[in-house]
Amino acid sequence: MSGERATVPAVLNPHASHLTAEELAALRSAGAWYAKYHAARVAELADDPSAYAERRKEGFLTLVAALRKLGFDMALPDSLRQVERQAA
Repeated sequence: MSGERATVPAVLNPHASHLTAEELAALRSAGAWYAKYHAARVAELADDPSAYAERRKEGFLTLVAALRKLGFDMALPDSLRQVERQAA
């Protein structure tokens, strides 16, 4: 990780009420690591119109949106910013 650290509230929504603050922080940290690890690979697919590439980009952007809801400000590679705008 690159040193990002934020406070995660104990309850973010009714579906997460059974998770502790530490569990939520661990999920957020794991998701952030996964997203950062795969960002370059997904960025390489930015111009690929295949169904496989579209699904990978969609799944990656869904993960980034979820991480942002958990308070992690995830930056996107430049090649995916346009894809994100089109999906919005």
